[in-house]
This record gives sequence, structure tokens and C-alpha cells, in this order.
Amino acid sequence: MSMQSNGDVLLDDGEFFLQHSCTSPASIANGFLMRRCRVSRTTPEGADCIGGYYLEFDGTWRADLAIHHDGRTGSECRLLGRFGNRLEAIHALWTHRHEADTPHPLD
Repeated sequence: MSMQSNGDVLLDDGEFFLQHSCTSPASIANGFLMRRCRVSRTTPEGADCIGGYYLEFDGTWRADLAIHHDGRTGSECRLLGRFGNRLEAIHALWTHRHEADTPHPLD
């Protein structure tokens, strides 16, 4: 997901923005927590995906944040929770946005 795509930006504080995927209607679309950063080879659009919310097969919504690789669990994301609706997942993700690992400098 990028700033240039046509997904709707739901929240934006100048450093972080939350954007839903444009592949589905907002009510069922996954969304991505992005952090603006310096344009580089690995972030050519000046934004890095650091989390997201996702509709699960059982109808719940999962929200997670990017973290440094955890050798104990083998994971590179921290589950924030499973929620009964999309807005609860968005709220959790936005509330915890400053806790994500952001390896790329802002600028």
C-alpha cells in the first residue's frame, strides 16, 4: 500500500497514516498502518508499512504491529488483538502506532 494508491486514508497525524486497501469495499477491506519516512531503495514511496488490520475467516478483525524479529517466537509482528468489528481494530492499531518498530528514518 502506498500514498499514491487510491485507497482511502482514514487517519493521518502527519507522521503516521492509516489507509484501507482499495481492493474491496471499506466494510470488508484490510487496512495498513503506514509511517512516512525518507525515500530510499527500500521505501521508494516515502512510506513504510508498519502494521495492519485484517478481516479473518471467522468474521473477527485482527490488528498487529511490526516488531523486530523475535527469535523465540519467530514472529515479526505483535498481535494487538482480535476484535468484533473493524472500528475496534482500527482504534487499537491507531492507539498503539508509536509502539511499532520503524527501521527507516523519518527524514
